[in-house]
Amino acid sequence: MNLRRPPWRLALGILAILLLVINFSILNAEDAPVDDDLEEIEELIALDEEEGRGDEWDAHAKLSDAEVLTKAQRIVLELNSDSTRRVIEQNEFVLLLGYAPWCARSAELMPQFAEAATLLKEMRSPVVLAKLDAERYPRAASDVEIKGFPTLLLFVNGTRKAYSGGFSA
Repeated sequence: MNLRRPPWRLALGILAILLLVINFSILNAEDAPVDDDLEEIEELIALDEEEGRGDEWDAHAKLSDAEVLTKAQRIVLELNSDSTRRVIEQNEFVLLLGYAPWCARSAELMPQFAEAATLLKEMRSPVVLAKLDAERYPRAASDVEIKGFPTLLLFVNGTRKAYSGGFSA
């Protein structure tokens, strides 16, 4: 008497279980809210409220590294075709990062740029850190003479000055 099941029955059983798991996952995904923007806004409001309470360093201690980076990246202004010239002219000091999303060096520089923005804000520095996606806004990039990636440009009272600083926070 052979009590062993044929291997195709085992494979069929595993396949049935996988199909149930996949079907369950799909049904749960369809029930999830589609509007993630509301969740992001609520997270940003919560971070802003936490920032308003107590010492800045205490707020940083309570946040994970990813949350601190997200918060820091919000401090960096994201420029577009309409805002680039206005931000440069309305602020005494602007350090502008010209980048391309596909550029690996730009991606490496982003967290350091965000960290620098955070440090400058904590010091109450008048320097505004901004970034411009030169691929998405080529005209604005051309207007400020971004020719390669990443490019750091310093503007003082609306006038471009030579930037001789490094590429770290």
